[in-house]
Amino acid sequence: MHNSKQIDHEVSDNDLQKPNIYNPYLPYYESIKRQSLESFEEICENLSCLIQLEELQPGFPLWSSKLQNFILLYGFSFTKTNHIKLINFYLSILSIENLNYVNAKICFDMLTELTRKTRMITRNDLIIDWRILYVWAKLVLFNHDESYSLISISKHIINSFLVCVRNCRPYFSITATQEILDEFQPCLCPFDTICRDVMSYLDMFLPVHLPPELHHQGFKLWLSELLDIWETFCNNPVWEQSLISLFSFVAWCNIGYIDWEPWLPRIFTRILKNLSLPIGNVELEKSTENYSIPIVATWIVAMMGNHSSCIQYLQDLLIAIKNFYHPSNTGDFQRELISFLSMLAQAFVDRVYFERTTDPVWYFNPPESHRLHDEDINNFVNCLKEYAFISIFNKYYLDIAAETCHYLSQLRPELIIPSLVE
Repeated sequence: MHNSKQIDHEVSDNDLQKPNIYNPYLPYYESIKRQSLESFEEICENLSCLIQLEELQPGFPLWSSKLQNFILLYGFSFTKTNHIKLINFYLSILSIENLNYVNAKICFDMLTELTRKTRMITRNDLIIDWRILYVWAKLVLFNHDESYSLISISKHIINSFLVCVRNCRPYFSITATQEILDEFQPCLCPFDTICRDVMSYLDMFLPVHLPPELHHQGFKLWLSELLDIWETFCNNPVWEQSLISLFSFVAWCNIGYIDWEPWLPRIFTRILKNLSLPIGNVELEKSTENYSIPIVATWIVAMMGNHSSCIQYLQDLLIAIKNFYHPSNTGDFQRELISFLSMLAQAFVDRVYFERTTDPVWYFNPPESHRLHDEDINNFVNCLKEYAFISIFNKYYLDIAAETCHYLSQLRPELIIPSLVE
């Protein structure tokens, strides 16, 4: 009890990262707070013993599970210093040679949990070595032993790993971009089958969250080269999906710092071509997958602002495919077209929120000149609303059309609600 009181005095609520906001309203909050401090101290002590004794089993899964339950019950009820130490702890576990896949998945899940609140830890607080995750990318994503039953891999480990990399990516070092390019550029041959793996690695690891003063060590090292490669190959290679994902992500995280204007005609032409809409009674067959609708929508929304012609190109694109939104036209293509509207509206709402929230994410900071203004919002809603209203009468995808109207009404209710009521 003496130790508990001592800990209670040492750590105040202001020093904690993000405790559970509902616990203070409980009548026994002081008891809960004391219990959380004792529980966290016990978890840290036992995790530390695992390393000192060099014995992960059976304690590592047990105490990692207890830490996960602790976060579920008490939130991030620990200091920033301890938060960073926990992240480094699980990264150090991943660095162990011949670590089994069960423990690796635990590390991926815990790193995902600890890094999901990006606002709480900035690049100045934490640097993650991308090579640790790169080693596991080769073991998890491109492992050929599983097909020969030489190893057993959890079916969920791939998803856990990908989410973990996505959350850790903002904390890669300043020199990570050049290191990644040095590693993969020699293999960047579009005519080689290895190019698909290389593009996947680039999409997975290239840092896109660097602040403006470090852009010369970030996307400026590779963006023009990859755009030229993408423009050169028009036959929908399999690695194109990774490039589109990378372009979309870098555009979203660096709004206002990349001039997309010269590329807009080619971008929208590719998008229109990739929709693979039927011609007459003939439906085109494709050997490759279509672009991911959420990724394309995010890319388009990220290019808007500062009187960009992107909204005009979007309007022209929708005019070109307007007939396919008519309820009398049925086919698999309609789901993609209506989802396209919904994803555009959702991405636009997200961008407006991130730009105008009082608690912005540290890596999302567009310059004031490129932020969305009321005129941009009006133009966007007017651009989409006609197609959203047409989609409401669709026989099979009414729910997606309703989502579109919902997002648009959040932006400009006076332009959407009266028409729906009528």
